[in-house]
Amino acid sequence: MKKLIIVFLFAIAFSGCKFGSETFTIAHLTDIHVSPGSEAEENLKVIVDDINKLKPDVVFVTGDLTNTGSNEELKTVKLILDRLKVPYFVIPGNHETNWSESAGLLFNQLWGNDRFVFKTADYLFVGFNTGPYMKMGDGHVKQEDLNWLRRVLSAPENQGRTLISLAHYPLADGLDNWVDVVNILKENNCKLDLCGHGHRLKLLNFDGIPGIMGRSLSSPQFNSSGYTLLELRNDSVIVSNKEPEGIKTERFFAFSLLSPDTIYNLEVSTPPDFSINSKYTDVNITFEWKDTASIFTGPCLVGDTLLVYGNSLGYIKGISIPEKKVIWQHRYEGSLFSTPVFNKGIVAFGNVSGDIIGLDAADGVEKWKINVDAAVLAEGIAENNALYIGGGDVGFLKIDITSGQVLWKFTGISGLVQGKPAIGKDEVIFGAWDRHLYCLDKETGLLRWKWNNGTTVKLYSPGNIKPVIANGKVFIVAPDRFMTALDLKTGKEIWRTNKHKVRESMGMSPDGNQVYAKLMNDSIIAMSSHTVLPKTIWAIDAGIGYDHNPCPITAGERWVAGATKNGLVTVVSSRGDQILWQYKVGNSSINKLVPDEKDGLWLTLMEGVVINIRYPMGRTY
Repeated sequence: MKKLIIVFLFAIAFSGCKFGSETFTIAHLTDIHVSPGSEAEENLKVIVDDINKLKPDVVFVTGDLTNTGSNEELKTVKLILDRLKVPYFVIPGNHETNWSESAGLLFNQLWGNDRFVFKTADYLFVGFNTGPYMKMGDGHVKQEDLNWLRRVLSAPENQGRTLISLAHYPLADGLDNWVDVVNILKENNCKLDLCGHGHRLKLLNFDGIPGIMGRSLSSPQFNSSGYTLLELRNDSVIVSNKEPEGIKTERFFAFSLLSPDTIYNLEVSTPPDFSINSKYTDVNITFEWKDTASIFTGPCLVGDTLLVYGNSLGYIKGISIPEKKVIWQHRYEGSLFSTPVFNKGIVAFGNVSGDIIGLDAADGVEKWKINVDAAVLAEGIAENNALYIGGGDVGFLKIDITSGQVLWKFTGISGLVQGKPAIGKDEVIFGAWDRHLYCLDKETGLLRWKWNNGTTVKLYSPGNIKPVIANGKVFIVAPDRFMTALDLKTGKEIWRTNKHKVRESMGMSPDGNQVYAKLMNDSIIAMSSHTVLPKTIWAIDAGIGYDHNPCPITAGERWVAGATKNGLVTVVSSRGDQILWQYKVGNSSINKLVPDEKDGLWLTLMEGVVINIRYPMGRTY
């Protein structure tokens, strides 16, 4: 027995960790999904009262505080959590980062940041945002947050403590850069990760790091609302399901942080597979640029010499393509989501502070700025001297792109405009997160018609789609999984089908005869733009797996290109009879594909990379 004690103490001494001799108690809340007036709001109040009676050492809330990320929901949660009488720390979940009215700005204003560090004499806790960011896709830890994590964990003042990390997404499949995150944590001897997202109290294995998925406020696993209680004692963790006083506290599992043998028989995620790249040897990366932050916008090309994009730190950058260097840049508050548009020597885009901005493309000098008092995420479209762009959730604007003069503003919307509009001869078409698709007169800004799918569910809105116009019709896909064709002049529904599992990714052939959509289950389809009933021209299994990346499809005369949430570019024949080539450029969402005149595709990846990829697509197939 004495020998065993000596070995145990030796293991502690050389583990690089410090374990407390007294119990340290954590109340772990996650996936509380509060809306004002809902049952979840009342349940959270009860839970906060219970925590105040229990008096744990700290409370951690690991995301999905809300249902839709609305400002009202966030403020409601803040008021309730502020009643806690012990320290508490909060990080966002996908419900805060995906549909946020302020593009994440209000969360940071309410809680100070979307990441945190909390330390005691014995423990170091680090929490970070796992996205996704204002669109469907896998979770993602921003590049600047990975760099922050490295700095925090290497700081001398943080050494000698037991490291515990916190995130909303599990550090596994579903988080596109989980390998990078886990490697950083393992290099710093992380002993435990707390997460949410799955709603069930569960023990997980993050490539050797024990993971505890906390239960949701209302979980199908339990009969009553509750939270997860953790007790850190010596080298061990004891995990319980805690329900309000008078119901029960149920111990679920316990294990040693020094030797967590109980996780080793649990499934571990497989790292990303890039072997597809060896199949198509003619693919050539002719340009690659790596930012220090993540990128949420698409690329904007000014001729063949200037590349413009915005990053997650709020920088808009002009990059010399021949020299591969920054020639100008500006920084704005918050992340940039609005893909820049170039016309008449001006680069135009929006920011989350509500500004629509025009810069001189040559030197980056700000020529004009308009504030609309709402986060601007949309990509505009330019025609002649006019810019058409969504102004957050307060309007849609036509702006003189050279002077910045507002030519008209349509205010009859009640939801965020996030996608790129389409323009016809006399019309401009756009969707909003208020369930509606709008058609405005291009010259006057007056409403011609609006359409909705008949549901009251706002998350089924055509809010982040790019409509296409062809043969007197408007075509859209949306999160309700329907493709719809409307009469361009009247907005009357011509046909509507859910035969194919569409979502938000679509495009059109250069001649307008085929309307394309990327499905959620492997396939790309072509629909006829001529018929009064839905007609599938072709469907091809593109081998892309399950995917819901809203990146629009782009096409040439002989090819059709789509992009996935995990960095795969797939190009098929415009006849739909073969896959021409595929290439995995990374493992995060591709934001946009932009063809050039040299058989190339420009693209940005959420992981902070801009790439020009080329293949002899002009050949005859």
